[in-house]
Formats: sequence, C-alpha cells, structure tokens
Amino acid sequence: MRIFVIGAGVSSLAFCSFLGNKNITVIESNKDSGRKLLATGNGRCNFTNLKLSYENYYSKEKDFVNYSLDNFSNKDLIKYFEYLGIDWTSLPSGRCYPKTMSAQSVKDSLMMKAEENAKFIFNEKIRDIDFDKKLIISENKKKYKYDILVIGSGGLTLKNSGSDGSILEILKNHTKIEEITYGITNFKAKNPLSKRAKGVKVNARASLIIDGKYKKSSQDDIIFQNYGLTGTAILDLSNQISLALKDKKKVRLDIDFYPEYKKEGLLIKLEEKVKRFPQRSIEEILIGNLDKKLIIDIIKRAKINPREKNISRNDLNKLVNVLKNLSFDIIDINDKKNAQVSLGGVSCGEIDKKTMKSLKIKDCYFIGEVMDVAGDCGGYNIQWAFSSAKTASEDIRRLNV
Repeated sequence: MRIFVIGAGVSSLAFCSFLGNKNITVIESNKDSGRKLLATGNGRCNFTNLKLSYENYYSKEKDFVNYSLDNFSNKDLIKYFEYLGIDWTSLPSGRCYPKTMSAQSVKDSLMMKAEENAKFIFNEKIRDIDFDKKLIISENKKKYKYDILVIGSGGLTLKNSGSDGSILEILKNHTKIEEITYGITNFKAKNPLSKRAKGVKVNARASLIIDGKYKKSSQDDIIFQNYGLTGTAILDLSNQISLALKDKKKVRLDIDFYPEYKKEGLLIKLEEKVKRFPQRSIEEILIGNLDKKLIIDIIKRAKINPREKNISRNDLNKLVNVLKNLSFDIIDINDKKNAQVSLGGVSCGEIDKKTMKSLKIKDCYFIGEVMDVAGDCGGYNIQWAFSSAKTASEDIRRLNV
C-alpha cells in the first residue's frame, strides 16, 4: 500500500520516523527538509515545554488537541528524543532544548530516522490533488498514485520554508478552511513610544486586556519599537492578541516595570531616593531605575516636567502609576512575513481527533500546523507536530499497511 506525505516539515519527519513502513514517499517543494524547524527558538529548537497544558493551544474545536497530547505527551517526546540520541536541557520557564542548542542536530537526527522508513522527493511542487482518483499532480505534470495521503504541509507562515498556503488553496474546495491569521509575532500600537526608545529591552510584566477584561500576563523580555512592542513576553501573549484583533476586539497591553512591588512600595522607594538626592530633577532621579532612553517617554506619559526639582508626592504618584501600568493600544500585527505560526487552517470539526483522519476526504490524514491548531510560544507547536503525527501513524499502522 502506497503512503504519500505532502511536505517535509517537522510533523512529516515525525510521522515517517514513527511509522515503520518502507512504502512511504514524501514530496517536498524545497530542496531539503525541516526548514521551519531550523528557525524554531532562534535556531535552538525549543521542542516542548515541561509546563504543557491544553490551555496553550488555540482551535475552534476546543478539546481537539486533548487526545493527541495525552496519547503522546511532553514526557513521551522527551523520551523519544533520548531514543534518537538527542540530549536535552530545560530552562526555569519549562522550555526544552537540545543540549547542543542547535535545531540542526534535531533535524539531522530526525531525518536519519525518517529516511529509514521513507524516500524523499525534493524540488517537487504540487499543482493539484485528485482526491477521487487518489492522484497527486505536480507542476512538472508528474502524477503520483497513492492509497493513503498524509498532509503535513504547514500553515501560512515563513513562506520560504515551504508553508506558502498552496495546499490549503487545493483543499478549500474539499474541506472547510478556517480563516487564517498570524501568531507568535509582534504588534503595532496606536500610541508607541518615541524613536529614542527604539530597541530598548526590559524585563517586565505585560498584561493582556481584551474589551476591557484582563486575560493573561507574561513576565519576560519586552522590547520597545517605534511601531509598538515585541519581545518574549509579547510573543507569549501574541496568539490571543491576534485572535482578538481578527474578531475586531479592543486590545490593550499594560506594562509593569516593577511587578515585584505594589504601588505603595514603589512610591516609598522613589520618595526615599528623592529625599536622598533633593537637588536632582525627576529625570535625574530615574537614572538607575530605567534605561536612559526610556526616561523622557515615561515622564511625558506621567505628564510631569522632566526638569522639575521640587518633586511633589502627587508627581511621584503619577510616575508610579505609569511605571506600574504603561498602556499600549494594540491595533494590528506588525510583521506577518516573519510570524512563526498561523492560526486557522483545515477545520478540526472535519477531522477525527482520535485518528487525524479527514471526515470529508477519503483516506486522507492531516498532521501539524495545516490544521486549525496553534500553540503558544514555548515549544508547544513542535509538541503538536509530534503528537498529531503519532496519532495518525498509529491509526495507519492499525490498517496493517
């Protein structure tokens, strides 16, 4: 029985490595495999998270991911990496990386295992699929006959990796495609800081407010840009932000520079500094508390004279309010081109969650990001690639192929 896999990304490599079948053929439009994997975690390959939760995933079918994540968990993936000979390490955040801190070592290990079970056809772009005749038709007019088709072509991000959406275009006449937006990315603000603050990085807490209601916080690096915000804390919240923007909701990010202090404690801290240096202006007082490039913007937001030396308690209160709650109105995704994940894709309502088999297309399975499943930043998307591939491979193995 002929099994064809579309795409040679991480979910497809995982599928081939799981299924010990010698009659698997993988068709990939690029000249090599795993391109998107190499970009993961800034090239370090954050492959799962010790704090894995269903809540880290987004899909219109709320419990769709549960079966696969239970069937092949973060612990299972770690054990599988150990089986492949990949040493690993973790950070306090729960993020797991190969010991080499190199995605290349993961790709090479996975590819060697996949090649034991499958042959790869590279530089072959697919023009169409005849699902009735079970034919894959390439742009070179080659035809490939399959018995089982596994689609792991990715979503609509990092197009140079091969995830250009062309397979979704073919699929849209055969199964429902949920509207695509972009996650794990940065955002434009209606009220960004000035150009002088561009590139300043702080460790602070970002709180996400949607339609006036608190949703979630993340404390990590935040980078101020002249268009808005980026950084790890923003990426952690980005999927929820993108979905809210798609639904035309009002999105606000509140930045707390001193999450370890309550307002009263921070006020006392600044009052003591003012008493210690009474000759200094508010601008000078803040040196040592904030990056110098941020100080003027913060003072302006507090509506205080930066040269003021007779600093009142009222002025300090206004300053504390800004330091504890610097607000940005988020209006759009800034960088769709380099977004790391797409939200949307093949509707999970038309896929059997216990097999990954299409309920609309005969003998067709979906794995990875091509489906309407997106994980948060932190290793959750590679985990989903493996978990969904494991589910599909187990069902196909039951067919005795």
